[in-house]
Amino acid sequence: MEATAFFEKKISLNAKDLNKIGKSATINTLVLEKIREKLEDKCSEHGFVLPGTLELLSRSMGYFEPARFTGDAIYYVKAQGQVLYPADGVRVVGEVIRKNKMGLYVVYRNALRIQVPRDLHLTDELADMFEDIAIGDTVEVELKKSLFQINDPFILTNGIFISKKSEATGVPETKEAEEEEEAEEAEAAQIREEEGEEAEKAEGEADEEEEAQSEEEGEEEEAEQGQVVE
Repeated sequence: MEATAFFEKKISLNAKDLNKIGKSATINTLVLEKIREKLEDKCSEHGFVLPGTLELLSRSMGYFEPARFTGDAIYYVKAQGQVLYPADGVRVVGEVIRKNKMGLYVVYRNALRIQVPRDLHLTDELADMFEDIAIGDTVEVELKKSLFQINDPFILTNGIFISKKSEATGVPETKEAEEEEEAEEAEAAQIREEEGEEAEKAEGEADEEEEAQSEEEGEEEEAEQGQVVE
């Protein structure tokens, strides 16, 4: 879904931009800044252009268009960058930012806004999992049809809910996993209880031994005192 795309664009630098050349910038940095403002973080003909990925490949010599009298220098620029173009059947993991009676609204990398209709998830298992989802949860969805135009701030697409994921591990949360966790917790609790009982038993035996020793010492002292008296 993520790929490298190549762009050929016409970029103009005005007099204010040209005044920066040699002081705080060069022509290449100015041209790159302009093309990033024009393309990045929005949709293009190749898909959504990821911010910070555009690189300047080449540019033409600047020229002034005749009979326009704008003072702008024109450059033809070639650049490359990373784009997201959703395809049917691709699975992504995104965050739920809205939920209502219609379904879920999931965002992926601030580039895809995925609509997940509730009516497509009416089976018992999916319906229960669907109801348990809350805003802020991380879910896995399968993309379907998409819609966007050039300069749109995001790509709108439809999707099907696959599973809910744990934010810490990214492992799908299912009923089986929950049952396994509960069984592990019960087993750990039982082990702790048994250890506690063994510790109490050991303490009781130690106390009994101390009492027996003290009784023996007392009897020996009494016997010694009786001998002395005789």
